[in-house]
Amino acid sequence: MDASDDPLHRARARLDELLATLEEKGSERAMLPAARNAIECLGGLARFGANPRDMYDAVERTAQLLTPMLDRDPGDALCAPLLEQRAVDLTAVVNEVGDLSNLDLDDQESWTEAATETLGMRDSADAWLLGAASLLRWLQPGTERDNFERTRERTVASVARFDRALKPAIAGLTPLRDTARAALMRARGDKGYARRAWYWRTLAES
Repeated sequence: MDASDDPLHRARARLDELLATLEEKGSERAMLPAARNAIECLGGLARFGANPRDMYDAVERTAQLLTPMLDRDPGDALCAPLLEQRAVDLTAVVNEVGDLSNLDLDDQESWTEAATETLGMRDSADAWLLGAASLLRWLQPGTERDNFERTRERTVASVARFDRALKPAIAGLTPLRDTARAALMRARGDKGYARRAWYWRTLAES
């Protein structure tokens, strides 16, 4: 496999890029979105099977840069972004037509692309939660850890709302079946992924 096609290589390269930016800019509040993306990339390393030494080093580097940003509660700026309305809209279309395959070709292509992006957004949130779990194991008790724990709790609540909105749509997304199987195959390094990615698993098994 070419390195550019290797999801672990891409996650590692993206994390290195983000950490370099954070090292240059310091703990400015404007850097919270970059820190948020670094947390997601950290989860990507775990998902795609990074070895324990690489994972430890990545967690340590990320935590050292993140900790100064947690002197006060960062609010939603550090949470994984999930647009619940995207799931609501997708469910509304499936409720109307039964399955995306029943749409005419142009609409089917458009909504299949939208569905892929929506489920990709949910995958990103899952990666963020993986990265956050790794960081929480590294952070010592104190204000910074408490603030980050509140950030994680907000994301968990957001994921739960998103999943409730998305669940009625899944049975009607059969054009994404091959995409689902590919997603599960790419993430086989993460043993819990198939359980957490219930949306891909449901599609792959349908």
